[in-house]
Amino acid sequence: MDKIFKIAKTLRNNWKKSTFGAIVLYYGTATVKEKYEINILMRAACEEALKYGDAMIEFDRNPTVVTVILNPVANKRKAKKEYEKYCEPLLHLAGLQVDVIQTTSEGNAKEIVENLKGTEAIIVAGGDGTLSETVTGLLRRNDDANQFPLGILPLGKTNSLGNLLFPGGKGVEKVKQLIEASMAIIKGNTEWRDAMKVETIADEYEVPNKPIYALSSLEWGAFRDVQARQDKYWIYGPLRTYASYIFNGYKNTLTWDCQGEIKYTPPCSGCSNCLRKKPEIKRKWSFLLSSKQTVPSFDPATVTNPECSITTDLCFRTCDFRIYQKKSDGLPALIIGIGKNKYTYTEFVSEGWRRIKGEKDLKQLIEARTIELRPINPKPEEVIEIDKEEFDVKPIKITYLPKMVKFFCKPQLNY
Repeated sequence: MDKIFKIAKTLRNNWKKSTFGAIVLYYGTATVKEKYEINILMRAACEEALKYGDAMIEFDRNPTVVTVILNPVANKRKAKKEYEKYCEPLLHLAGLQVDVIQTTSEGNAKEIVENLKGTEAIIVAGGDGTLSETVTGLLRRNDDANQFPLGILPLGKTNSLGNLLFPGGKGVEKVKQLIEASMAIIKGNTEWRDAMKVETIADEYEVPNKPIYALSSLEWGAFRDVQARQDKYWIYGPLRTYASYIFNGYKNTLTWDCQGEIKYTPPCSGCSNCLRKKPEIKRKWSFLLSSKQTVPSFDPATVTNPECSITTDLCFRTCDFRIYQKKSDGLPALIIGIGKNKYTYTEFVSEGWRRIKGEKDLKQLIEARTIELRPINPKPEEVIEIDKEEFDVKPIKITYLPKMVKFFCKPQLNY
């Protein structure tokens, strides 16, 4: 008993050192536990991947060639290290012939994919920006290249589609996410996903730019601006997203006045007016595309929908404008979201905090298939964000492309 009293007295007399020691012990124990759990996960994943690598293949068929588009600077330069530690070993153990190409600058992924040859699948190791560039490069080609299955390794700072296909988190949950994404590629489960085609509307004497393709959303306004600045408040740690609204809600540098005109057509399930023929899968990729082919129950080319080409004009003024894909069941469409025109400082901060929790208050929602957006008097420094990439505010046309890109996914996903 005397010994216990002595220990208690020592701890009380040296409470600062004791507190510091307890904190170090706690974090040290948590780190060791996390590393142990990650090692267990990787060992099990490697054993499973090895089964695919040891499987017999036809004598006249070479190992499957996959190309990894790796953004080494994604997520504060952590992407390359995490890819080499958690993803690359599984791909090699599964018997895949992996060709890694690292991007060197913004837009480089587009150029790589536009000229890519000699591969049977493409894997994107990065975030939303790298994925958007890869899809853009893929769909700009005129050789039916969208038949390439596309794998996502969510290694970027923002991974909208990656987190949807493979939910994850931090620490052990992040490693689980990367293992699931890698194993989906190895197992070959695929599904078609929708895309958006974004084209600039050129003047009579302008040469039109090449289109870009997006998978998530287009955003314009004050809320987007705050989200883009949140990393400046890194000192606040996990509270930096909340702090960014507090310190920016009163600034005139945000895009408080988004004015423009939109012309849109209604959603359509497919008719002779909007039919886009999906290219047939070529035989040399058929062994990699495990999804079953289904015969369409009707031919859209024979369907007439007079409402498909009817356009509606709308003028708007807001501080929050966005276009995104409809997630719920029903007729596939784009959603035009128009928020309030004005917010007080308190309202703006409160609404921003609600959005951090996943709640959104958009004043007006419109479903559409094609959208022409013509901004009115935008400031030179204003930008529109498309899949987390910034572009100058210009007149653009957005077209909804259903079932346009084939992605590797978990087999139990049903959307």
